[in-house]
Amino acid sequence: MKQRLLELDGCRGLLCWTVVASHWIGSRMGWGNVNFSHSYISVDGFFILSGIVLSYIYKKKLLSSNREIIKYSLHRLERLYPLHILTFIITYLIYSKFFNNFPFENPGLTAFYNVILIHGLGFASSWNWNDPSWSISVELYASIIAFPLLIKIRNNLTLITIASICYILVYARHHNLEAATDVHLFLFSSGILKCIAGICLGILISNLSSYEVSKKNADLLTLTLQTLAIALTSFFIYSKDSIHSYDGLIIVSFCYIFFTLINYHSFWNTFASNKLMVYFGNISFSIYLLHTPLMLLLDQTSLFRKSNISIQTLVFVFVLIAVSHFIYNFFELPIYKKLKKTSDNAINNNQNSINL
Repeated sequence: MKQRLLELDGCRGLLCWTVVASHWIGSRMGWGNVNFSHSYISVDGFFILSGIVLSYIYKKKLLSSNREIIKYSLHRLERLYPLHILTFIITYLIYSKFFNNFPFENPGLTAFYNVILIHGLGFASSWNWNDPSWSISVELYASIIAFPLLIKIRNNLTLITIASICYILVYARHHNLEAATDVHLFLFSSGILKCIAGICLGILISNLSSYEVSKKNADLLTLTLQTLAIALTSFFIYSKDSIHSYDGLIIVSFCYIFFTLINYHSFWNTFASNKLMVYFGNISFSIYLLHTPLMLLLDQTSLFRKSNISIQTLVFVFVLIAVSHFIYNFFELPIYKKLKKTSDNAINNNQNSINL
């Protein structure tokens, strides 16, 4: 059993809360020049983290046999789909119960796209249903189709080149990385391009990492650069729209932060791997997919709407953590483990029958 990369769990939890903060503040104060306007870059951080973790767990297995590729693909589907479809159903029930009309175009067609998880691939041209799930859509297909191919690339320069091309295609059209569902070259959405780029960088970081149980202490230069990268990234994500876009620099900062957290020990390792941060990392998938339907539901309560924003925020955060904790422990994790065990047993039994 590989040791868990606790520092990356903490990073995932923090990035998740920046996305929640962006949607919460935007929904309370208008979707204009508000803090956390740049939290879209946090999703790119998720993609890089996925590349690192998937490489760390599955690289040797995927290079060993085609059967392991089938297992891995099923694991990704079993991990991402159940919570997505649950939150889609919840969102549908909220809109059906409390709204006279769906506040987005083509609800029937986009519902179908959501059910088969292709809404982030350029099939849906605008936000719809549980909007944050667009990134789950692109991550599922990028991790199943692209990752098994990318993990075979031994040349790190090739990985950097692929990532750069993907980011450049998005950046050339939008001058930032905020785009998600628009289509490039009649085939690739901005979201899938960014996910492939992030996975490439995650594989690169994994290739360069030693994953030693006992990390060497960060020297003064490493600690200084790590602190500057964290400060720069934090400032950028927290800042308002008036700041110029430096998305590429933040991507580099993400890579340096994740690499140094894996390979060196510093104050930031202790911070990112403390129990609270790891806990938020564990339930971050539930937080990420539940926060939008929860906002919709709470806003239907007159007492909640009449409260000041401080009370609303406290209630929202408390309920979000409580519900996410429940869903993670009694739905997300048990369903994944059960499905994973079932599919692994089926594949192993089938292989044994073939051998006989």
